[in-house]
Parts: sequence; C-alpha cells; structure tokens
Amino acid sequence: MVIIADTCGFSGNKIWPGHGSKYIKNDGKNLFFLNSKCKKYYIEKIKAVRVMWTQLYRKLKKQTLNILKKKKLETENKSKINPEKNHF
Repeated sequence: MVIIADTCGFSGNKIWPGHGSKYIKNDGKNLFFLNSKCKKYYIEKIKAVRVMWTQLYRKLKKQTLNILKKKKLETENKSKINPEKNHF
C-alpha cells in the first residue's frame, strides 16, 4: 500500500491522507490546503514568501527546520552547562 502525501498550495507542507481541504478554482485547477488558515491567506492573495511559517519563506531566508532545531538545542544545552543559572 502506497501512501501519497499532497503538498499544500500555500505553505508547501505535506498533507497526509484524510487531512486538509480541496479548493477548485474557476479555471479547473485543483489546490490542496493544510488548514483553513492557508486557504484564507491564499484567497486573500497574501504572498507566501512574506509569511514566516511557510516553506517558501524558509527557502528565501535559507532557513531549514534542521537549523532551527539546532539553534533551539544549543540554547537548551547552554542553560544546562552554565552552573550559575542552576544554583539557588
């Protein structure tokens, strides 16, 4: 059995089967959206490049999820290593 994940027409994230909604334009083009927020932004013609949580914004700013996770881990590790913050 093959599970096919569609991509969101606005954010670029994966949509797994049973999730999201389908939007059909007047010209017959099918678009899948992850949630109502993505659909609303697309209909209001807001550019995905200007919204920070979209994949297009991350590609433009050269940020990936791995880099963001590494930054978060580095800050957590610094607080664990620094004894001044941990003492009473």
